[in-house]
Amino acid sequence: MHTTLDATTWMQLLGLGAMMGALGQAIRAIVGLKKVNDAVSNTNTSVSEAIDPSRMVTSLVIGAIAGSLASVSLIDNINAIASAQIVALLGAGYSGADFIEGFMSRVNASPGTPVGQEAIGVNTAASAAAPPDPNAAPATTPTPTPVANAASDDDAVG
Repeated sequence: MHTTLDATTWMQLLGLGAMMGALGQAIRAIVGLKKVNDAVSNTNTSVSEAIDPSRMVTSLVIGAIAGSLASVSLIDNINAIASAQIVALLGAGYSGADFIEGFMSRVNASPGTPVGQEAIGVNTAASAAAPPDPNAAPATTPTPTPVANAASDDDAVG
């Protein structure tokens, strides 16, 4: 069905989609914050140090854009919006941001960096250890091991 709306109605539709998409992304962020907390629990890094606020804001904006785009195709009648359409907009924000960020992290990731390390800022278990004892015998060069339960790239953003 071809829908013709005035500018005000389009702005309402896009605004609703943006709010629901950002909310869907915020739900995803809660899950990511739990994963970050688990990843840094055995290190000297705090959760607040592991979170990149600019990435979180960018992630919410991506969710809002995904929700806005979805609203254009999902909602035919702005005066009668079903709860299933609202849930679909939440899902668009959640999965749209996940897809875009997952794709970009694979394209922009540093070679050899395990998944999630750039996102949460936790490098290795060895880097989180106490400083070396100057009186200790020289050790062989340890092989860094990733932090147990290092989560996916979406952790710093949600």
